[in-house]
Amino acid sequence: MKSRLGSFNIYLCAAAVFLGAGCGSIHLSGKKEYTFLQVYLEARNGAATGAQMVKVLNIPMYVEPRPFLTEVDVTQAKLVEAPDGTYAVQVMFTDEGSLELDMTSSSSKQLNLVIYTLYPQPGGKESKSGDVFAAEKTSPGQTRVSSWTAAPIVSNLSSGTLEFTPVVTHAEAERIVRGLNNMAADLKTGRR
Repeated sequence: MKSRLGSFNIYLCAAAVFLGAGCGSIHLSGKKEYTFLQVYLEARNGAATGAQMVKVLNIPMYVEPRPFLTEVDVTQAKLVEAPDGTYAVQVMFTDEGSLELDMTSSSSKQLNLVIYTLYPQPGGKESKSGDVFAAEKTSPGQTRVSSWTAAPIVSNLSSGTLEFTPVVTHAEAERIVRGLNNMAADLKTGRR
């Protein structure tokens, strides 16, 4: 005797995915700056695992197909200035994001984190393809709107804070931080 309970669960899951797919989208409108953040883990076996290849400072790296942290997990960001003139972006995560960061980093000590930031101009249009791996061409003198950065995994990520040195100018780093804080504030208050 066969049960239809298994097929019911499949249909229920499929319906939940389709109904929930549009709920998490952010509408970019107005003059507010937003930054989208995706934190990937470097892939262990490169292309053999279906990983995506990205270039960080023209060095090819393979990353897992899906990010394990995004801008939705961010509670606050700040720019950390060092006495020697260098700077870093410090990102604090929600409780769930902190747990995910801790679990992923503690199980992957030999791998890098690869961080993608997208910071379009206020009121800009979203990418038609929605593919973060699509090559973005920037002409000389044109302002960049995205960057890839690699960060080695360090042992003290259990605090729920990730600090990384982005491969961007100081002004772009300030823009990334402002956009992350605007995004976190709007997500907290429910404005999208």
